[in-house]
Amino acid sequence: MSQVRPETKTGWLSLVRFNHALGPIAAGVIIDAVDFVTFGPIGLVLGFPIGATAGYWLGRSMHLEKQTSLICAAIAGIYCTIPGTELLPLGTLVGALVRFDDVPAINATTDPQSPEKSDAQTESLRSVEED
Repeated sequence: MSQVRPETKTGWLSLVRFNHALGPIAAGVIIDAVDFVTFGPIGLVLGFPIGATAGYWLGRSMHLEKQTSLICAAIAGIYCTIPGTELLPLGTLVGALVRFDDVPAINATTDPQSPEKSDAQTESLRSVEED
């Protein structure tokens, strides 16, 4: 007799964790790409509207509030308008720093060889699973 395995959310959880880990970095890469496309005189004219549109869209796709997305839009628009930022990956670096700062601190009393997770790690995994 064959057993039917219950359907798990492993695939969905992996996608959520992947988005949580790389979402801000991918958003930074997109903003840097928009900044690169608006190189030179085109950036002075179209840098702000294109960058602001991309910043707002990325903010909303990352489930930020509307006001926070508007702030991201303004910052991205200004960044894409400023001449000379085409070769600086500031968007990617900011995305990496955001995710780096989001990593929970490991409890110093936890033995690194112990298979048990610290409270911060467990809480972080719960919050990712709830998203």
